[in-house]
Amino acid sequence: MNPLPRKARDRLLRRTDILNAAMRVFAEKGYHDATMSDIAKCAEYAVGTIYLYFKDKQALYLALTDEKMDELIRRVKERTEKSRGALVKIRALIEEEFAYFEENEDFFRIYFSEGGLGNWAIKDKPSRTTVEKIMKFLDYVSGVIKKAQAENVIKKDLDPKKTAHLLAGMIKSVIIPWLKDKPLKEDNLRGLSGFILDAFLNGTAVK
Repeated sequence: MNPLPRKARDRLLRRTDILNAAMRVFAEKGYHDATMSDIAKCAEYAVGTIYLYFKDKQALYLALTDEKMDELIRRVKERTEKSRGALVKIRALIEEEFAYFEENEDFFRIYFSEGGLGNWAIKDKPSRTTVEKIMKFLDYVSGVIKKAQAENVIKKDLDPKKTAHLLAGMIKSVIIPWLKDKPLKEDNLRGLSGFILDAFLNGTAVK
């Protein structure tokens, strides 16, 4: 694989610097109060340089969201694929997703406050939306569910896609309160993965 030319490397580095600065500014001020000037100052670039890479604040935010979602999905898939057995795969999927949210807490607090996972507060979606990426990821999770059904870990009469959506909903229902509520900071997300796995596989009813 040939290395990128120097100009391309420099451009990629500046773009990364801008995205990292944007994440810090959004975390501090929120999406609506942040300005391109704030981001330029944080990145230590001229405002005009920021506009060479992103036409406006919305485009910058959506690019940041896209990159974070790509990284999350890649990490979860890598961890899941390395695991053997359906039960271990499901546990790995939950644990890695929680680990990523915990490591990127500031960003995802912004993401959910701006209407993440479908309830968009920002007006225009790019052609390759984060929502579409999530739906493709849910197709991957439904494949993991099918393997679990083949190994008699999950009931075979359950629809794999609906079951994948159920698992995603359970994960989200824990993550959002954790991001918003101070008292929950006593628990780390990784520590809550066992709770989700147990509730997902065994339910809450006394048997």
